[in-house]
Amino acid sequence: MTDLNKDYEIVAKYIKDISFEIPDPDCFIDAAQNLGTYATKLDLSSKPFKNNLIELNCKFILEAPESTKKKIHTEVCLAIVFKIINTKLTTDEVKKLILVKLPTENFSFMKEMVTTIFQKSGFKEFSFTKEVNFEELYNQQFPS
Repeated sequence: MTDLNKDYEIVAKYIKDISFEIPDPDCFIDAAQNLGTYATKLDLSSKPFKNNLIELNCKFILEAPESTKKKIHTEVCLAIVFKIINTKLTTDEVKKLILVKLPTENFSFMKEMVTTIFQKSGFKEFSFTKEVNFEELYNQQFPS
């Protein structure tokens, strides 16, 4: 049953893509010891499908500092497929739904998935604790 107060309904959440590029054991050991110095970037993109379905891709990228000689590169892309229920939403409202509401409401799921993936990949001490204010990022990108 659909919630009448909702503008959207989530159809699926899944791991779309994972990439761990670890050139050698030295790089792994160095990264495991210095993971706290790596920058975390988050890239959101969306792709419309038929029947009001939209796929939101949330890509988490871990980047080593420039000074790091033995680097690893990792990307984890999580997908959230949802259906727009409220067909009266304006283009701007849909954009804000995709870039603010959905990521905010699903961020704890995403943090838990990224943490689990890293821990299961050998980075036992990894914990994704960074908070992201999607509303603030949206306002910076699209000032009113």
